[in-house]
Amino acid sequence: MSDRELFPGMNRNLSEHAEPCPKCGAKLLIRHIGKNSFWGCSAYPTCDYTRSLHEAVEFEPQELPGQYCPECQSSLLLKKGRYGFFVGCSAFPTCHYMVDPNAPAEEQAPECPACKKGHLVLRTSRYGKSFYACDTYPKCKYSLNEEPVAETCPSCGWGVLTKHRHHGREQVKCPQKECGYRRESI
Repeated sequence: MSDRELFPGMNRNLSEHAEPCPKCGAKLLIRHIGKNSFWGCSAYPTCDYTRSLHEAVEFEPQELPGQYCPECQSSLLLKKGRYGFFVGCSAFPTCHYMVDPNAPAEEQAPECPACKKGHLVLRTSRYGKSFYACDTYPKCKYSLNEEPVAETCPSCGWGVLTKHRHHGREQVKCPQKECGYRRESI
């Protein structure tokens, strides 16, 4: 049974996309490979254009005027990945610099105590859990699960402390397990 028989008021086939292929102008049709479905050009194999069923339009990277990569001095681009928007170097894959555009400024972020070059910035794992990690990753892999405080530990001298909630009270503690320093937050 066709779409027209199921929906008599419809004047077009439901498996056809309303807009034409941006590469060649032919019709876009729903294609299936295994369990995956997508929009594909009807002129295949001459035209190999495909697009996800769920994303209406692909986002083209946009140059950020006057913004340059601190690692290689190439221009920075606003890009869209599978986890949302981010700012990345235009020299990718040679340079892997990237930053979350919604992250707080580096002046507010504490210095990484492991490498002393980067800053601890808020990140989100692929499972949606938040953590703090050095922004020089993959060179430095230091990370914390709790919010860092830009204070040196008075007991062991580690370069950062963390905020910690314990029995409803906020405490500041040293992230080094062997140290054990804790105090009530002010």
